[in-house]
Amino acid sequence: MRSTDQFAGVDRSLQRAWIKGAGFTDEELAQPLVLIANTYQDFSPENSHLRQVVDAVKAGVRMGGGTPLEFNTFHVTDSEAFAARSMKYVLPSRDVVADSIELMAEGHGVDGLVLLTGGDKPTPGMVMAAARLDLPSILLYAGPTVHGMYRGKRLFLETVYDGVGEVVRGEIDEATLKHWEDQLFPGPGAGATLTSGNTAGIYTEALGMSLPGSGTLAAGTNFQLRAAKYTGMRAVELIRQDVRPSHILTQAAFENALRVSLAVSGSTNLVLHFIAMAKEAGIDLDFDFIDRVGRDTPTLAKLAPSGPWGVTELGDAGGVPAVLRELGDLIDGSTITVSGKTTGDIAAEAENLNPELLHSRTDPLAPEGAIFILRGSLAPDGAVVKASGVAPSMWSFTGTARVFEDEEAAIEATLAGSIEAGTAIIIRNEGPRGGPGMREMLGATSAVVGMGLSESVALITDGRFSGATHGPAIGYVGPEAKDGGPIALVQDGDRVVIDLHERRLDLDVPDEVMAERRAQHVARPPKVTRGYLSFYAEHVAPACQGAVMPR
Repeated sequence: MRSTDQFAGVDRSLQRAWIKGAGFTDEELAQPLVLIANTYQDFSPENSHLRQVVDAVKAGVRMGGGTPLEFNTFHVTDSEAFAARSMKYVLPSRDVVADSIELMAEGHGVDGLVLLTGGDKPTPGMVMAAARLDLPSILLYAGPTVHGMYRGKRLFLETVYDGVGEVVRGEIDEATLKHWEDQLFPGPGAGATLTSGNTAGIYTEALGMSLPGSGTLAAGTNFQLRAAKYTGMRAVELIRQDVRPSHILTQAAFENALRVSLAVSGSTNLVLHFIAMAKEAGIDLDFDFIDRVGRDTPTLAKLAPSGPWGVTELGDAGGVPAVLRELGDLIDGSTITVSGKTTGDIAAEAENLNPELLHSRTDPLAPEGAIFILRGSLAPDGAVVKASGVAPSMWSFTGTARVFEDEEAAIEATLAGSIEAGTAIIIRNEGPRGGPGMREMLGATSAVVGMGLSESVALITDGRFSGATHGPAIGYVGPEAKDGGPIALVQDGDRVVIDLHERRLDLDVPDEVMAERRAQHVARPPKVTRGYLSFYAEHVAPACQGAVMPR
């Protein structure tokens, strides 16, 4: 084992002396060394309980005959950064999390990994690290939260954010919004909405990287603590059995996980992360793959914000195993998982305990998956929309462009009441390079919904959207404005045509006019000229390639 190489022999005496200085014994150093990457931080609800959870993981590692070594990586928290400059740092953090785990694991010669993670950037970042290192690895997601309640009303993340616009319109008062704010989180976790983070908890389980049922366990519960102990025990077994991520993260596993995510109306952010995780696993996965899988994957559940159900309620209904079962032969049951069972075994043992929440394939909520890939003259490289959150009346829409150079300007105009029905809001220069950092536009979409415009106004951007986004919001438009894509040439008053039935996004402007605009176009100077964001803007790949950094 690698730990033997690291600490065995006379010539490793100083290395043993050093780690013994932290209280370790010869007996511990003779066991498999399990590195636990923890995203604990005390100011983010999805991570604030992880000191207790990591103690349970450590107990499990010790029960399994291994030695736990904990370190902390970080989580730049999306929900505390919406509609602010700080959101620029969220997506870039994903690749840095992967790098930090690689550095710690390789720098200390460990035998395996437990990846204890909350948030939708650290979670795929950890899978990326596992694929890159190919050490025996297992992931435990930090968990969702049971939905909040106020006077009989279920509270979700989007309830509070949409409430800002409702206050402006006079639909509710500020006191009510304050109550919603205070009651949203009855405990730790990533909220009850199928946010990008909670989507990550689901797809990492469906990939086979987490124990069955663990991706939807309510954060901080005794159920999660027991799962944490089993996760630690299983980590040692994976080392002894030499089960590696390369055995698990196959093309078929990614397709299984994608189908599960689409079937439950997962976040559009999964598109970026699936491409990035697959790259690290040596698998070619792109927009066309996602589009193909989505076309024959039915929507079986509409979790918030697309529907009335919370993520823990999906867990109560049978969780990911039940979704796998309902998807039937669309799932490749031969893929292996960290549990030692195949995906088919897990599906066969599952039961759908709430058919009202989780529909069968014979009675789907929609014949296709929740996420559509659009193409057209406004998005030659593609664009992404969560169709399950779009009202049927907006599936075919022709709007008049109103162009904004950043999200803040669009929010200000929307809340000021200057956006009329029939408008196609264009927010550009928010892509991976132009943002830089490809901010989530939840502030803008919530303003549109809160102002009662979700069935009369569309929002289109080269940025991206939160899992809490609902309404006609189209992101990932590529090429982005910074790279000279057509979105850079849109002007106020242009006609924008959306057709979700045909998966089209077009700019109804004559070719000769576009050619003239392109000839006169002057690229905007970089928004950031120093620090990590400047480096990121110079090197990051386009959104359609996963917005990954070069290696």
